[in-house]
Amino acid sequence: MRKRCRRTHRREAAPTIVAYYLNPEVSTQERMAVEAIRAGWAKVAHFDVLADCRDMLALAADEKRDQQTLAVCELGLIALQNIKDRYVDRQRLVATGDELQALYALVDVSEDFWKRQPGSLFIDAEAALSRCRAEQRERRAA
Repeated sequence: MRKRCRRTHRREAAPTIVAYYLNPEVSTQERMAVEAIRAGWAKVAHFDVLADCRDMLALAADEKRDQQTLAVCELGLIALQNIKDRYVDRQRLVATGDELQALYALVDVSEDFWKRQPGSLFIDAEAALSRCRAEQRERRAA
């Protein structure tokens, strides 16, 4: 009988906390997007940052089967949908107090979640989000 290595092979990727340490602007960008909406000077790019934050977190939390994080993602989704609906009506990105609380919670939970995850999960979630966004663009173009 032939000997086999029982070691689990994993992709090489730095832990996400290292990536946050090397790129602190990621967390700052998400927090500033919430502040921009709160202050009333938000642009579509700020909304997109929060949508990407929420979608990547939801993909990763679903992969990990983290129900508490998924619940925060659902609150964030509701808040973002309400903000989007208001933008369609008024051409301004504004939020109510409850929606702002949901967005602050989303950003806090996102940062905490990612700091405890392997880098490979972040890479997988980012790739899945990129594929999803590309499919959305193709559907809109068709």
